[in-house]
Amino acid sequence: MKSLLPIFILFFLSINALGQFALADSEAASDFIVFKTIEDKDTSSDCTQRGGLRIYVENTHPDKTIDLSLDRYFSTVRQAGRSMFALENGHSQPLGCNIVMDSEQHWELINAEFISKEDAIKRYGTLY
Repeated sequence: MKSLLPIFILFFLSINALGQFALADSEAASDFIVFKTIEDKDTSSDCTQRGGLRIYVENTHPDKTIDLSLDRYFSTVRQAGRSMFALENGHSQPLGCNIVMDSEQHWELINAEFISKEDAIKRYGTLY
């Protein structure tokens, strides 16, 4: 039985290493998601007229598509539903205005994972 001990130790170490690698990959995707608040170029937009700024989410990864899940908060209250879409590398997607009816609005990242373009199109029908 003593001769099997090193094999069991290597087996458990390899399982742990694979699990940490998969977790690190999932965590890494969120490192490339950036929220930006930018003034609209169109000064007549509804957001600008309210004194607000446009909120964008951007994928800053140099070559990977990221599958996102976002929750929206209006006046500090989480709103029903969840935004889910795939964002190509280097692309951004406008989410909305940070001021609505004189109350703040924002989005929070719930999950981010790398996804192939093919799988993203199968899941959502489009890429942003």
